[in-house]
Amino acid sequence: MELSGEIGLYYEADSVIHRLDPRVKLAWFILALAASIATQFDGSVGVFVFISLIVGIILARLSLARLLITITYSVVFFIVTILVWASFYQNVGRPLFYIGFANLVVTDVGLLVGTGKFFLIVNPITAMLLFFSTVKPYDLVQTFDKLRLPYKAGFTLFLSLRLLPITFRELKEIIDVQKSRGIEVDSPNPVKRIAYTIPVFVPLIIRIMSITWETAITLMVRGFGAGKRSYMKPLKWCRRDMIALVVLAVFYLSVIAVKLAGFSTYAYVEGLR
Repeated sequence: MELSGEIGLYYEADSVIHRLDPRVKLAWFILALAASIATQFDGSVGVFVFISLIVGIILARLSLARLLITITYSVVFFIVTILVWASFYQNVGRPLFYIGFANLVVTDVGLLVGTGKFFLIVNPITAMLLFFSTVKPYDLVQTFDKLRLPYKAGFTLFLSLRLLPITFRELKEIIDVQKSRGIEVDSPNPVKRIAYTIPVFVPLIIRIMSITWETAITLMVRGFGAGKRSYMKPLKWCRRDMIALVVLAVFYLSVIAVKLAGFSTYAYVEGLR
């Protein structure tokens, strides 16, 4: 997945998710995380949180590559998680099927716990991807400021997001330059591979230090940290943000409430049979 060196993880699009206030999307992440924790032992309920996030990605009109990467890695991680957690619950619950190559009996309890733990990891990651893909780094700093959080912490996060794609871009350019000079930068031999990193990472570190120094000088010239801060495009809370926040809160708090009340989608379906 190629990321722009100018905006990092942010994906430019005209969607209903992009138009929401960043504070709504931050609350979305927190609510999804809380719901994932509450449903970590029952994947039949946690799946609704995952579906809501996939719907959010679709509504955000993110690139197909990001959606496919999310789904692909989720499938691989799902298989591994099921194998690991199901092994702890082979003797608990009703046997569902047998995996011969792993000599593993998967029970309904093992499957529920395995899927719950899977969603506990994947849901927050997906929510975080959705957040950073739809919030501009500039607005992220404002979000910290509006929530009365340390401004420097938000600005540090902004610089990190800004510097990360630049680092990868510089690394790629240095590797290409060194290859054009006939310098080997990779080898199947692990010892040689370590030695080959020197002509790559030394110029990279020097370049990153130069960029950091230039950024520090720019901040000093612009009076960073002096006086009250102002913004060219201040965040504005509007009606659609309130509606979105209420809908998200009702949905995720309902998921948490029904799970704390002992409800299980799997048990409900089994009771209908």
